[in-house]
Amino acid sequence: MKRLIPFIIILLPLLPAQKAAAQDLKRITMGVEWGYVSSFHCGRHDNFFSDIGYRVDVESQSLGYKSNGEVYMHCGYNLNNNWNLSVYAGIEGIYDIHKVIPISLRATRYFKQNSLGDRWFTFLDGGSGISLTSHPQAIATGKAGCGYRFSLSTATKLDFVASYRMTLTHPELIYDGYRIPKDMINRNNAYVSGISIGLALTF
Repeated sequence: MKRLIPFIIILLPLLPAQKAAAQDLKRITMGVEWGYVSSFHCGRHDNFFSDIGYRVDVESQSLGYKSNGEVYMHCGYNLNNNWNLSVYAGIEGIYDIHKVIPISLRATRYFKQNSLGDRWFTFLDGGSGISLTSHPQAIATGKAGCGYRFSLSTATKLDFVASYRMTLTHPELIYDGYRIPKDMINRNNAYVSGISIGLALTF
């Protein structure tokens, strides 16, 4: 027991700091994120009936630079000093196809224990949404990224974010100048890959 006393004496000054860090951690978070998206690949698979009744099946791959913007609102919860779970919802452009409204769940891992200091982070993000077309369809989206957080105050944070993303969406089909009705489409899948950079404010 006597051997433990020096260690206890050493640890005692650290306890108030740990308690203060837990008290300073804000649990509920919300904010906004803006980004620039550079899409570089689109793979498509379309299967449909033409206006005169025969089946058309087309697969294609295209490489090309397409730029879009994105803006999100988010609301989340800090599980502890290092982990946050947030729901993101917003609007973004997909390649040269159309706009979508995605809703996703993001898990973020922050490095360093001090939630009041500047630090690096990584995240995974996955979800669904709808395409903004004449016949809206469900989409799927996923992201993996990283960034650096500047702590402006106890509650306000500024993030610089970069990510790789993939999106599955469903473009409208036009064949020989004829728009294919939804009930004549068997498949209209587009798989889009891109990278993004952006800024986020969290309160």
